[in-house]
Amino acid sequence: MREYLRKLFFYRELLYNLTIKEVKVKYKNSFIGFLWSMVNPVMMLAVYYVAFGIIFKLRALGMNRYEFYLLAGILPWNFFSLSLMQSVSAVVNNADLVKKVYFPREVLPFSYIGAASFHFLLQELVLVIFLLLFRVHLSPWIFALPLLLLLQLVFTAGLSLYLSALNVFFRDIQHFTEIALLAWFWITPVVYPISFIQESFPAWAERIYMLNPMAHIVLLWQRITYNSPLNGPQAAYFSVEGFLYTVVLSLFLLVSGYYLFCRLEGRFAEFI
Repeated sequence: MREYLRKLFFYRELLYNLTIKEVKVKYKNSFIGFLWSMVNPVMMLAVYYVAFGIIFKLRALGMNRYEFYLLAGILPWNFFSLSLMQSVSAVVNNADLVKKVYFPREVLPFSYIGAASFHFLLQELVLVIFLLLFRVHLSPWIFALPLLLLLQLVFTAGLSLYLSALNVFFRDIQHFTEIALLAWFWITPVVYPISFIQESFPAWAERIYMLNPMAHIVLLWQRITYNSPLNGPQAAYFSVEGFLYTVVLSLFLLVSGYYLFCRLEGRFAEFI
């Protein structure tokens, strides 16, 4: 494992260059370029606000500034789903590169995650600007944003290493991931407050629901950006056990996923 990490550090410049390439390619020949990273969440915010804030009246659940609550959960979820969808096929989509040039293959999924992180940070900047413009009270926990981003990166990278390695041998993985993400979205408190689950389902069902690590991560994002304890008590939830569970699971996924990826990468060229 130490040798693989040494190689990854040695090829850090390649990782940086591939990440920059992915950032530039996404909006190549686009008129407004990087601004799409900021326009996309605003457009999505408008759609969800009309659907759930006006039509289904979820604002009646006691949420103050429901549109910002939505944005606080949608942005980290989009970051997670985009990273996973792109990295799952990272090795397969770069077959020529994998067959002809030697480099640590884990650079490929990591470059997609790095590019998604760049766009996510731009979008979070838009959210903070909106919060300040509309005078939504911020929490001092906003300064914990880098730590929470690190936790989500660890979880996403670990899962991406598993999926991108297995997808080389079983191409159904990428199709399954797309469907799984759709279901995963609805079992994560992004568009509804966590109180909706607590009041609608028995305790045992809630305990199963909270096994979802993305539920804890999204709830933390809502706490530090939307300031859910003050602006939406219905969405405020923090569990020390749940937080530790998410940290331990994320680290386990990263270490074991990296080990699996490195064990299998020698056979990638044979199967792609």
